[in-house]
Amino acid sequence: MDYDYDRLDEMSIDILKELGNIGTGNAVTAMSQLMQHPLEMGLPSFQIIKYEEMHGILDETEELQAGIIIETEGELRGIFLFLLKESFTDKILRTMLGAVPENLLDLNDMEKSALCEVGNIMCGSYISALSKLTNLMITVSVPDICIDMAGAILSVPIIKGMKSSDNALLIENTFSMDGDIFYNRILFFPEPDSLEKIFHIFGG
Repeated sequence: MDYDYDRLDEMSIDILKELGNIGTGNAVTAMSQLMQHPLEMGLPSFQIIKYEEMHGILDETEELQAGIIIETEGELRGIFLFLLKESFTDKILRTMLGAVPENLLDLNDMEKSALCEVGNIMCGSYISALSKLTNLMITVSVPDICIDMAGAILSVPIIKGMKSSDNALLIENTFSMDGDIFYNRILFFPEPDSLEKIFHIFGG
């Protein structure tokens, strides 16, 4: 049976909002502890987008960014992708390590590890919330990092040979640190059978 995210009803949208509430609460606490620095996050917005529409919606496709990639397995398979703009990457590394790299393409192992841990927290918070709301067992891979133009990073699921759905879940976050505001995005590319499980549970 073919499912489509467009079939999500109001109850399903409410569940996604609850996913945002739980995930954001978990992320703020863990991020503050990791960075040993207070930060605030606004409630995220959710949007269901078609894969072919991504480059049009994400207007920074030619902008150099860091992408943290986490694969999910178990009862919900797919790829989570956390996109960090260079300004937010610099803020994170300055706060955690006390220095900013001269070139995002030349990160050392410690800097890559710090960014991977941030991505692990962000994606992991939503994965844990999704597992709680759906009662699905979800396991995650070790986070990987890709530094490239945002448009190229969006091709990661295809490069990995993943059979993804035609749709993706876009989560947009707002971070506030020291008066600075940063906008970042998480994309979830589910495999088709995992998408069907979500629809079945959410009543779509």
